[in-house]
Amino acid sequence: MLDTLKASLMEENQMELALRTSEALLQFNPEDPYEIRDRGLIYAQLDCEHVALNDLSYFVEQCPEDPISEMIRAQINNIAHKHIVLH
Repeated sequence: MLDTLKASLMEENQMELALRTSEALLQFNPEDPYEIRDRGLIYAQLDCEHVALNDLSYFVEQCPEDPISEMIRAQINNIAHKHIVLH
């Protein structure tokens, strides 16, 4: 049920609430690479890309054969080449 809520919030671009939902899901399974990936994608949408890098990198390390890993690697590369702006 929380997965569905998180997906709906992401579709509605309510990223802060989606992040809270993702954090709640990680309480049940803190090492779930797919949930960590989703949290990283949410952080990227919130312009917290330096934080997103850790989560996205974790996913690629844990699931290198997953078809989406190639896209995540490209996103990691794009983030790594941006300048970090601290708010």
